[in-house]
Amino acid sequence: MFRNHVHNQLSAYLHDELSAEQARRVAEHLLRCPRCRAMYEEARFGAQMAAHLAKEAAPEGLWRELQAEMNEADAATSRRGDAVRARRGPRWAMAGLAATLAFGVAALALLRKDERPSWEVTRLAGRPEIGARTMDAKGRLPLDEWLTTDEASRAQISVGQIGEVKIEPGSRVRLAAAQGDEHRLELARGRLEAFIWAPPRQFFVDTPSARAVDLGCSYTLEVDDHGEGRLRVTMGWVAFEWQGRESFVPAGASCVTRPTLGPGTPWFDDAGKPFVDALAALDRGDAGALETVLAESRARDALTLWHLLSRTRGAERGAIFDRLAALVPPPPNATRDGVFRGDPAMLDAWWEKLGLGDAEWWRIWKGPPPN
Repeated sequence: MFRNHVHNQLSAYLHDELSAEQARRVAEHLLRCPRCRAMYEEARFGAQMAAHLAKEAAPEGLWRELQAEMNEADAATSRRGDAVRARRGPRWAMAGLAATLAFGVAALALLRKDERPSWEVTRLAGRPEIGARTMDAKGRLPLDEWLTTDEASRAQISVGQIGEVKIEPGSRVRLAAAQGDEHRLELARGRLEAFIWAPPRQFFVDTPSARAVDLGCSYTLEVDDHGEGRLRVTMGWVAFEWQGRESFVPAGASCVTRPTLGPGTPWFDDAGKPFVDALAALDRGDAGALETVLAESRARDALTLWHLLSRTRGAERGAIFDRLAALVPPPPNATRDGVFRGDPAMLDAWWEKLGLGDAEWWRIWKGPPPN
C-alpha cells in the first residue's frame, strides 16, 4: 500500500530538522503507515532513554567498587594460572553478571527517582519554562506542572508513546493526566498543534470552555486571553464537548468555542465568508442570521446543518430540516417528527448518510464516555 516509506527521514523528523512541508508529509505518512510508525516509535523511545542516561550520574562509589572487583579478579587469575582460570571461569562470569545487574538496577532506580508521571519536552526555540525553571534542550513536564513559552519560544511535548504536541509562542500548557488510556493537557492560552496516532479517545485537551477529544487525528487548537478558542482539524476527527454539548469536527473543518456558551457549530474551511459570518452570529444568539446560513449552504455544509438540528427549536428547526433534506435526503427511518423530538437513532442514521464519518468511527464515539 505504501511504496514511499519515510524511514530515511525519521531521525531528522525526530530532531525537528525538516522543513514545515517535509515534516507535514512525514507526519501524514506516520498516521497512515503502521510500519514506519513502529520504526519511529522505536527510534523515539531509544532517544528518550539515551537522553535520560546521559543526564544521570552513577551512584557515588559504584565505579570504584566495580573497578576493585575487576582488579581483584585479574590478580586472582594471574596467580592461579590457566588451570585455575578454567575452573573459576564460571564464577567470574557470575560475578560479572551480578555487577552488570547491580548497575542496571541502580540506573533504573535513578530513572524512577521521581515517581510522578511526566512527559518529555524538547526545546525548539527560545527559552521555554517548566514551572519556574528555564528548560535545557530536553526536559520533563511532571503531572500538574505548567509549560510556558514566551513570544520567542517553542517546545514539543511527547505524549507518552501515542503522539506529539508542538507548543507555539505565547502559550501556557499543563499536564493534567498521564495514565492508562487518559492522556490530557490543559491549554490555558496560546496555540498547540497535536499529532496523535493512538486509538481514538485516549488524548484530550481542556480549554476554558471545551474539551477536545482526539479521534485519531492531527489538529491545531488555540485559546486567546479571553478564553475563546478555535479548533482546526487537518487530519482525522476531533470531538469538541462541554456540559453535554458536542461538536464533531472532521479534517478540513473548524469550530469555535466561547466561555459560557461552549463549542459552536462546526463548518468547513472552504465555506463562503457570508456563510461563516452568519453562522458566528447565529451561535451568538442572532436568530436572524439563520436565513443567510440556509441560503448560503451547500451540500458540503450538511455538516453544519446537522449540528443545528439539535440546537434550534420550532420554526427554525423546521427550516433547517427542510434545507438539509433538500441537500441530503434523510434515510427512511429518519422522520420529520422523530428528528424534531431529537431521536438519537434517527439523527445518527442521517449523520451516517451525510458521508462525513463511517459507521465504525461513529460506533467508537458512541461507546462508553471517558472518565
